[in-house]
Amino acid sequence: MSNKMVFIIEFKNSVIKLLCLFAIVMLLVSCKSSDEVTIYYPKHASPKEILAAKELQKYIFLTTDKLPELEVYSNEDEISGKSIVLSTYNNFKDKRSISAIEGDAYYLKSKNEEQLFIVGATSEGILYGAYKFIESLGIGFMIDGDIIPEEKIENLALSGFNEKHKPVFELRGIQPFHDFPEGPDWWNEEDYKAIISQLPKMGMNFIGFHTYPEKRPFGGWERAEPMVWIGTKDQVNKDGSVKSAYPVLHSNTKDSTWAYYPKMTSNYHFGAAQLFETDNYGASYMQNLSGWPHTEQENVKIFNAVGSLLGNTFTLAKDLGVKTCLGTETPLTIPFDVQQKMIAKGIDVNSKEAKVMLYEGIFSRIMASHPLDYYWFWTPETWTWDGQNDAAVERTIQDVQSAIQAKQNVKAPFKLATSGWVLGPARDRAEFDNLFPKEMPFSVINREVGFTPVESAFKNVKDRPKWQISWIEDDPAMVTPQFWAGRVLKDASDAYRYGCTGMMGIHWRTRNLSPAFMALAQSGWEANTYKAVGDSVRHLDSNELYKKWSALQFGKKASAEMGRLFSSLDGGNFKLNSKDRHANFPRTADWGKKGPGMIRPNYEAWATFQKKYDFIKTFENNKKIVSGKDNLSRYNYWLNTFYYAKYQGLSGCLLGEMEQLKTQLEKAKDQSEKQKLAEKLLTKRNELAAAWTKMGNSLMQTVSTNGEMGTIANLEQHNLGSLNQIHQYDDVLKKILIHIPDLILSDQYAGKLRILMPTRQTIVKQGESLVSKIRILSPDKVISVKVFYKALNSDKFEEKELKNVDRNVYQLAINKKDYNQNSFLYYVEVKSGAATVRFPEATTEAVTVW
Repeated sequence: MSNKMVFIIEFKNSVIKLLCLFAIVMLLVSCKSSDEVTIYYPKHASPKEILAAKELQKYIFLTTDKLPELEVYSNEDEISGKSIVLSTYNNFKDKRSISAIEGDAYYLKSKNEEQLFIVGATSEGILYGAYKFIESLGIGFMIDGDIIPEEKIENLALSGFNEKHKPVFELRGIQPFHDFPEGPDWWNEEDYKAIISQLPKMGMNFIGFHTYPEKRPFGGWERAEPMVWIGTKDQVNKDGSVKSAYPVLHSNTKDSTWAYYPKMTSNYHFGAAQLFETDNYGASYMQNLSGWPHTEQENVKIFNAVGSLLGNTFTLAKDLGVKTCLGTETPLTIPFDVQQKMIAKGIDVNSKEAKVMLYEGIFSRIMASHPLDYYWFWTPETWTWDGQNDAAVERTIQDVQSAIQAKQNVKAPFKLATSGWVLGPARDRAEFDNLFPKEMPFSVINREVGFTPVESAFKNVKDRPKWQISWIEDDPAMVTPQFWAGRVLKDASDAYRYGCTGMMGIHWRTRNLSPAFMALAQSGWEANTYKAVGDSVRHLDSNELYKKWSALQFGKKASAEMGRLFSSLDGGNFKLNSKDRHANFPRTADWGKKGPGMIRPNYEAWATFQKKYDFIKTFENNKKIVSGKDNLSRYNYWLNTFYYAKYQGLSGCLLGEMEQLKTQLEKAKDQSEKQKLAEKLLTKRNELAAAWTKMGNSLMQTVSTNGEMGTIANLEQHNLGSLNQIHQYDDVLKKILIHIPDLILSDQYAGKLRILMPTRQTIVKQGESLVSKIRILSPDKVISVKVFYKALNSDKFEEKELKNVDRNVYQLAINKKDYNQNSFLYYVEVKSGAATVRFPEATTEAVTVW
């Protein structure tokens, strides 16, 4: 055979091999592409629509391990393959297949087996629709962060969707209440951003804040708060910073408001000191200050720091479509220092002109420092407890009218609204409807800290926005777990029946209230489907909600059993027009000595009362149906929450016995009888200390958010501090017994190594850093703390050591150089002694860079 023939044959063979290889490659590519998803968003997409696309990409990757491509399209003809398409209703081609929508409404519409359209009336609707689809993947959106399932989806289903969703209430959201460490008083900028970012995921779009006024003389209750600055326009700089200020604070461990006795965190018990990087702990702007009332320069610094915080966080809220609201009580309380400055200028502080000047100053400062949608006026808290006379009502009317005039004078862009402990005066709760402009929304919280139904006078308020604010929890029982999901559903049903346009929830804590937050979020979109019942019923059936919640918390296999158990703990017996506060979950705390969450004496024998906690046995038996590291971690959180509550119940019974023994001691006349009673009282004191230790150790296994850190402060500074619960009868004992042994609670941590990340921010803007504090509980010295992070499209995790702030607190910071404009994943690993743990235990935290 000639060389030429050999060459031709070899050439043909090579071509055949190349063609075969090409065919194999194309086959592999086609197989791969048929299983991968492309997310299409419009060419001129709004920032919210781009966020929706990026969030879809992130969460699909988390649940499938496959990263969808993001593509821009100009018209639907460009769309091909397996795809999710974002579109506004106006641009959607196949309008015949859906009905018209408006506002926040949206459709999830499968066009065929391979294409899903998310069609929103607005950009907000598209974002809500994206999150609704993401929930179908098994993702759970809680107020404190996301729940990511450990099991992966093999084949992402885009067919079978034909859903229309329309909100029942125009505004749906939360009202975190400032005053105690359990609430937003201890939030920093990253905490506000984390919470605000969760709201659209849950279908909510409102966040509002109340501001307590100055009280002189200080009576042990509240002090002036810094969310709203009060002063005249000449004291406001162009950038919104202020030139002068008066004494203000948010709760900190150096403070004595609400009967929280000042205490250094280094003196906290059961290892809690490890969690705090400074003795005077609070929000960053409340640290490193002199004692009350601070210097004026320090108070100016507080206001300017809070103004900057609101500028950054309310801007994020605006970008996400979340409406913001803050305000003051009415009539406006003029701080003493502000009064003195006005008097020095010859201004009558009691005149209408003075009020107009001050509201002009308030509104001008807001306009210069941060976005705002609503400024609300809260009717005084005393109106719900003490009532009001005609003169008080007239002062409130004049005050609001002064604010209306001031708003017009400075051309403030936000709307005015009312809120408070009552809708209006007792003589006619709807009276203000005839006095104030119809564009002003009226809102109110339930009376009796949520134990009374929705204000029926709402039905008499016509042709204006109306917002119902329900109690997600109440402050008297602040240190106990509370389950009010069914009550929230009932309030939403009533609010819809009364024509309300807003449904919100007042709260302090977050994670341990997650069932009620789920009820709040769901009711905003479906309250019109709830069965209407009268005021004699205080809560609706919550079993289905708890089944859904339990599936997210503990896994689908545990849904029915766990849902049934938690549903049995929800709500409580209710009697209309009664001031009794009954709850199915043992209510072992109440208001005490001007502060919330006093563990109250219980005169029922522990042998009987402890039966209320028999459900814990059922919960423990259900552990066998919980699988997966993260599910088990959440299971342990609730198990320890229940044991914490049980030991709190035991402490209450012991306090009741001690009080009874003390009463008997006071009545006893015989010295030997006094001796025996004193010895019994001493024994009960020691038993209380043992129960308190078990309660504290259990609490240390639940601390995971700012709210639980605030619970530590309550127990340390209120219950053990101003209430002196354990040692309150020591002086009585010393008069009778020769010697009382010292009783010192342990300051050592008795549990296993734990990582706490109270702030779980899941969205950052391009160029911003992800920052958070990592807090560690450890029986041994911490050896190393590292963060491991990688972009979604990267195969390799990078790592870096975290900087120690102080004690067992470390600073997490992933900056723009680290993530390089890419959405990213991360987890934290801690080594201490012989133990190594990570957070999250099985999955990762995921952050969208927007």
